[in-house]
Amino acid sequence: MSPPRVLEYNPYAFALHEDPYEIYRRLRDEQPAYWNPDLQFWALSRFEDVHAGFRDSVPYSSANGIALEARRQKSALPMMITLDPPEHTVMRKLVSRVFTPRGVADMETEARQIVNTYLDRVAETGACDIVTDLTGPFPMDVISAVLGVPESDRPMLRTHADRILVREDGSMKIPPDALEGFAALLGYFADELPRRREGGGSGLVTDLARIEVDGRRLTDDEVLGFCLLFIIAGHETTTKMVANAIELLSRHPDERAKLIADPARVADCVEEVLRFHNSTQYMHRTLTRDVELHGATMHAGDSVLLLIGSANRDEREFGPTAATFDISRPPGRHIAFGYGPHFCLGAGLARMEGRVALEEIHRRIPDYEVDHERKVRFHSGNVTGWTQLPVRFTPTGTPPGVVERRTGG
Repeated sequence: MSPPRVLEYNPYAFALHEDPYEIYRRLRDEQPAYWNPDLQFWALSRFEDVHAGFRDSVPYSSANGIALEARRQKSALPMMITLDPPEHTVMRKLVSRVFTPRGVADMETEARQIVNTYLDRVAETGACDIVTDLTGPFPMDVISAVLGVPESDRPMLRTHADRILVREDGSMKIPPDALEGFAALLGYFADELPRRREGGGSGLVTDLARIEVDGRRLTDDEVLGFCLLFIIAGHETTTKMVANAIELLSRHPDERAKLIADPARVADCVEEVLRFHNSTQYMHRTLTRDVELHGATMHAGDSVLLLIGSANRDEREFGPTAATFDISRPPGRHIAFGYGPHFCLGAGLARMEGRVALEEIHRRIPDYEVDHERKVRFHSGNVTGWTQLPVRFTPTGTPPGVVERRTGG
């Protein structure tokens, strides 16, 4: 009999990114409170434990960053996502009006127009790269419209945002290119801030620069923290989510057939993509006190990873079909957007963007075929998706059944 395999979980390992779900299953079954001695973190993998970690800011604090590699990188920028209540509650109220159901509904027409603008550019060619030509620029345009960023500046901001999350194989160290991307993004909004303070421009950036809270204006650092959070979170996760959906549907033709036969299922499809293969795989927390869990003692000050990707496939919550991609699955309580005080403020916007993008893609190029030999994975610590996802499809005006065999983007 061969000895049991050693269980090792390193969120930066490129080999893991190809398919982390077997490791997640073993973590849930064998070491639900897992300790990595090399990178010095705990990982919680079962749904109930991850759910509790999101729900309880004490003892699971966000104050030392939501990514493992950021825990010792003290930032001067007070980002809402790294604050605990009550400070977090005050900051959240400032911007929550933009992301109300009514506010999101008001943005849908513009989001649909943006998606179709990009589809117009490729529909007659018979080939494109879903990431480069659609899912990359589309969410950046939407969040930039909310912030009031001019169209001419958006490609540059997207390039910098993409650089920030890239990591090297197996390493927790933040590479120089990522730091340069962060500095460039920060520099852009810092240069903009004086003009926004005077009321120049429009959108949320100008509103935040001029708003008063308890009789005082937000500091420059507070405004800049909001700007960077919205650009990174509002662009990157949605970009990855829509491309993940296309890649998944291409590998599950029966589910894709359901979607094409009944477009009303698109919203359900978005939820299943979020559950089955969420673009954000974990969130980092720091313990404020000792916690006893599954026979282990996690100490105050320790890092804990809340494994969203594992929790959303936990058979204890989703039953024996948890590892099956099924857009007919009854709505469940997946935690793709977290839970509790830090439930993603932009969840409604992301859902709307995902639904609109999938509706328009399946309306206009429904017979797309992914070139799985040429797709290129995006490598990060806690974000999963694609850098390149080439597809081919029937060009506009070509008779059904005649597909030009071209790929690219």
